[in-house]
Amino acid sequence: MNKETKAALENLLLVFQENADAYQVERMKAYMRNLFDFYGLQKDKRAALANPFLKALVNSSEENINEVVKFLWKQPQRECQYVAMEYIFKMHKKWTPETLQLFEYMIAEKSWWDTVDFIASSLVGKLLQKYPELILSSVERWDADKSFWFHRTTMIFQLKYAAKTDQYLLFAQCEKYVHSKEFFIQKALGWSLRQYSKFNPDAVRKFVQDHHLSMVSLREAKKYL
Repeated sequence: MNKETKAALENLLLVFQENADAYQVERMKAYMRNLFDFYGLQKDKRAALANPFLKALVNSSEENINEVVKFLWKQPQRECQYVAMEYIFKMHKKWTPETLQLFEYMIAEKSWWDTVDFIASSLVGKLLQKYPELILSSVERWDADKSFWFHRTTMIFQLKYAAKTDQYLLFAQCEKYVHSKEFFIQKALGWSLRQYSKFNPDAVRKFVQDHHLSMVSLREAKKYL
C-alpha cells in the first residue's frame, strides 16, 4: 500500500472515531446481536464522512484496491466493512476475473447477512454478469465450501438479474438446499424464488407446488404469488 493510500485510510479511521456516537453504538451492537463493534455512525453520516476519502482513492491500481478493502475488512468496527463494500462497488470498472477472489474473502471473513447479502447480489452478481464464464465453476466451488454463507450466495447472486435469471441454475440450487435446517439458507431460498416470481410467477408457483419447502422459505416464495 502506498503512503498516500495509507494516510487516507488512517485519517478516515480518525474522522470516524472523532464522530463516534456512544448511544448509537449500543443500539447498533444490539441489533447485530453484539457480533461486531461500531462507531455508531448511521448510514447518511457515515457516507458523508467517508466520501472525501473514497474520492481520493478512485485512481487506485488493482493491487491497491485489494489492499484498501482488506485493510478496512480487518478493522473491528462494522462501518469499515460497509465502507469497503461501497468503495469496491464504485471501482467496478476496474474489476477483473481475479476480483472474485477478493469477494470470496469478504464473504468468508466476518460473515453476517448485512455484508454477505450485498456482496452476493451487488458485487458477485454484477461481476458474474461481466464474466459469465465463471458462473458454473464458482457455484460448484461454493457448494463444496463448508460455510453456509457461500451456499446462500449460490441462490442470491442472481437477485438483480430480473428476467435474465438463469432459471435452471436457480431452481437447481434451491433443490440442493430445500431440506436445509439453517435459517439463513431457508430465507435465501424463499427470497430468491420471491424475486424471480416477479418475472416468471408460473414457474415459481410450480416449483413451490412440487417441493416441500420450510415455512420460512414458503412464506418468502409466495409473497407475490
